[in-house]
Amino acid sequence: MEERGRLFEIILKAKQGDKEAIEGIIRRFEPLIMGSIKDVDEEIKEEIRRDLIEIIIRAVRNFEIK
Repeated sequence: MEERGRLFEIILKAKQGDKEAIEGIIRRFEPLIMGSIKDVDEEIKEEIRRDLIEIIIRAVRNFEIK
């Protein structure tokens, strides 16, 4: 299965409350998250990282399947 299809499948599981699927999504996006905060002050880096993860989780939960 192609990468896009696998991500879609994981998102469906996460929407159903599968914690392992949610963790998998976070792992997939972790490099992007870390890259986006690499130049942020160390004192707030972890807080921003947590905020971005929360945004991803909300986006998954609100994702509408059409």
